[in-house]
Amino acid sequence: MLVWLALLLFVLVWASWLFGQIFTGKRKVFVFIAMLLVSSLGTLGIYYFEGAHKELEQTAAMHQQLKDLTLRELADKADQREITMEQLLSELRLRNELEPNNFEKWRELGTIFLRFGEIARAEQAFTRAVSAKPGAETRLEFAQTFMELGTEEGLEYAEKHIKLVLINNPKHEGALLLQGINNFKQKDYQSAVYYWSNLLKQREPGSESYKIIKEQIELAERKLKMEALNHIKVIVDNLDELILTRYKKAFVLVRREQGGPPVAVKSIDISKLDEPLKLSPDNVMLPGVDLWASENVYVEVRLSQSGLAQPEAGDKFGKTEILSTLTPSETFHIEITERVE
Repeated sequence: MLVWLALLLFVLVWASWLFGQIFTGKRKVFVFIAMLLVSSLGTLGIYYFEGAHKELEQTAAMHQQLKDLTLRELADKADQREITMEQLLSELRLRNELEPNNFEKWRELGTIFLRFGEIARAEQAFTRAVSAKPGAETRLEFAQTFMELGTEEGLEYAEKHIKLVLINNPKHEGALLLQGINNFKQKDYQSAVYYWSNLLKQREPGSESYKIIKEQIELAERKLKMEALNHIKVIVDNLDELILTRYKKAFVLVRREQGGPPVAVKSIDISKLDEPLKLSPDNVMLPGVDLWASENVYVEVRLSQSGLAQPEAGDKFGKTEILSTLTPSETFHIEITERVE
């Protein structure tokens, strides 16, 4: 329909330019009406035979075949490749838009999206479910669902839901507990200690729940102490000379002198380059590789224009000299002066 309107406007503008100086009065009106009719019939013909009309017919026919199946039966058909993912998504959207306030359907839809790895679409479905049934418990249910995925994206969506609960109720015990767990999974131990400590204040000293939370806080504090030693720090010395707005991401890497894939790599937000950049064994690329046992390596910081880990022309970088080994808690100073050609 939008294409039809665009073509129609184009024809009218063209007719105005072409005939504006030739026809006047009634003739001018007649030409405009004639051009309008011709363009309308032509574009409607294209729409009907070649465009969205055909797609709508196909969608309607597919809906007739699938309308009596449950959501899980639909998902099974997609699993068995009896229908495509596009057909599944189209049918799911159609069904749910017919009942926009049905909480159970939006929740089930989100669960199905997760089954197929469509995490962003699952978040959209869960958000619609929250709209249908607002409340802290609903958000925390979906936060737990995302946390169970164990992926970085899942933990980020979980944090979004938990923080929305804490904005309205900073002392919500369930939200404080989950936020601490979520931060712990993200290896943000300092934040985990903060949220669990706030929760501990609301528990009776000596109670079983008090002891469990205190143990978790102590575990996070031990992780913090280990983290304080089990990394190297990299400081960029010439930040004032760099135009950082040109770059989307920074990467700190450990590379072998003889080449090959990086031993370790970590993505850094450009806004955090003014802080010491930490790289630890958690950032090692391949399983079984010991960062501290790697020999003849160098540390590099690269500014990426595209935000991709692969070096591209125009990226800037700086690196250390070749190091026999790396020592935990060591600090390196780097100037970013070289350009990827």
